[in-house]
Amino acid sequence: MLELKLISPALAVAAKVEPSPHVLHYDAWLIAGGTCLIALARQIFGILTPPTITPGRKHRADAEERRRLCSGTLVANLAVIALSPARYTGLAVSLENAKLTRYDRRDFNADMLRTVVEEFAEAGLVTVEEAVFKERRTVVVPTARFRHLVAKLGVAVTDVARLEGRETIELWSGSRKSRHKKIIDYRDSLEVDTLRDQMATINGVLNAAHIRLDGGAVGPLNLVRKFRIEHPDALHSFDRHGRLYGGFWEDLPKDQRYLLTIAGEHVVDLDFVSMFIHLAYRRQGAEPPEGDLYAIPGLEGYRKIVKRLMVSLFFRNSKAQRLPSGTKDALPEGWSMARLKAAASDIHSPIASLFDTNVGFELMALESEILVGILLELASKGIAALPMHDGIMIAESHKEIAIEAMRTVSRLKAGREVPVVEKPIQCQGKITPRYAALGVPQSSLIT
Repeated sequence: MLELKLISPALAVAAKVEPSPHVLHYDAWLIAGGTCLIALARQIFGILTPPTITPGRKHRADAEERRRLCSGTLVANLAVIALSPARYTGLAVSLENAKLTRYDRRDFNADMLRTVVEEFAEAGLVTVEEAVFKERRTVVVPTARFRHLVAKLGVAVTDVARLEGRETIELWSGSRKSRHKKIIDYRDSLEVDTLRDQMATINGVLNAAHIRLDGGAVGPLNLVRKFRIEHPDALHSFDRHGRLYGGFWEDLPKDQRYLLTIAGEHVVDLDFVSMFIHLAYRRQGAEPPEGDLYAIPGLEGYRKIVKRLMVSLFFRNSKAQRLPSGTKDALPEGWSMARLKAAASDIHSPIASLFDTNVGFELMALESEILVGILLELASKGIAALPMHDGIMIAESHKEIAIEAMRTVSRLKAGREVPVVEKPIQCQGKITPRYAALGVPQSSLIT
């Protein structure tokens, strides 16, 4: 059997190999739906070399069926990589043995998936970059042979289908920067059922919306909502984090967003202004000052790094004493974490007591609750929006409806109306001239 070791962990660490910039995460619920992809899955299964068994014995029928289903799912995932205009660099796959949980498909396990990946590699259909401990999962990349078969059989990304049953509400343990994050197999409840129903509505509208990238179909969409607890043995609660993940547009470079369309229309990018700071003020029952909330005297022109560092203050459970790795050189000489924190505390004294309290995940949960509320409000009108954590992208004709929904839902859930801005959309490195600030200072357009 082929050894999955094209790049060893030791060599990868020594060479400082980074995770692939835009990988597709393996989805066990993707299957061959269209005729051409079904034909491809059958042809590839016939190419694979079955596992060796004792001479004179036959392969068990149930094991062969699991292997066939696993192979078909892998083909569907690789077809998305080969055909999606999102241009994924590879397929990130977890091949660790683990007890089956609510997050797993029951038709086959990690052992079977590992075997099938080996068979694909042996057949020259994929190359494999082995997982790097605590850095990245195994990355599987379709080869020219696989892509040739896809083209020969006329497979389209719309041939990829999705089985029902994938969990859309995930619960994880671990801190923001922890490399020991663990997914939690929680129990169902009325609260989780409600959250799951909300995601079903959002995903249903997205998949009916004819979303395209550069004119090409993108395959079935399935957003998940991820919550977090501090430790695996902590109370299973769903009031921290809660952001939505799984949309290809989340990783799309800003200068490629102009390629997005919904039902044939170009999108506009709507964003809440200084959302995290507004939510912190709301928590303290205070009103924020006028102007750019990330503006600090002496750091004009450094808004991006100031925003990053100020937000990080809400995710610390001990006193901030030094700048995070890689940020010191991004600030002018003489600036330290202590100086920045002191300056931020002077400007934002009503919320300074929240610094170093690790309240960030609770603020993030409210942020996500607002976003989900907006998506559901738009969905009730049959309108699809692409969530971006603290904003949305939406078809141009629905801009005014979306702005009103953002204002209304933020007022309802945060107790105040958070300002909304239409951000410029870049086109091949240039900023399109059409954009509008909606009741906020021009300086707030800088993100």
